Amino acid sequence: MKVLNKFILIEKSNAPNERASGLLMTFDDTKELRYHKASVIDVGSMVSGIVSNDTIYFDKSAGYDVLMNEKRFTVIQEKDVVCVL
Repeated sequence: MKVLNKFILIEKSNAPNERASGLLMTFDDTKELRYHKASVIDVGSMVSGIVSNDTIYFDKSAGYDVLMNEKRFTVIQEKDVVCVL
C-alpha cells in the first residue's frame, strides 16, 4: 500500500483523554471537541512536516474511513492537520 499526493493515512486514537486535573474525559465529553488525536500510519509524497508514527490532531469532520485487513483507518488531507505532537 502506498499513500499518494497530499493524503495521510491515520489511525484514530481511542484512548481516554485526561484533563490537567487528572479527570478522564469520556467519549461523550470529547464529541464536542473539534479536533481529535490520531497516529500517522503513512503519508503521501507531497506531504511535508509529517512522517509515519507522528501523533497529530486533525479536524474531526475531515476524511473518509477505509477498511484494510479488517482494520479501520481514516484518510485525510494535509490541510486537515492542525498540529503535530
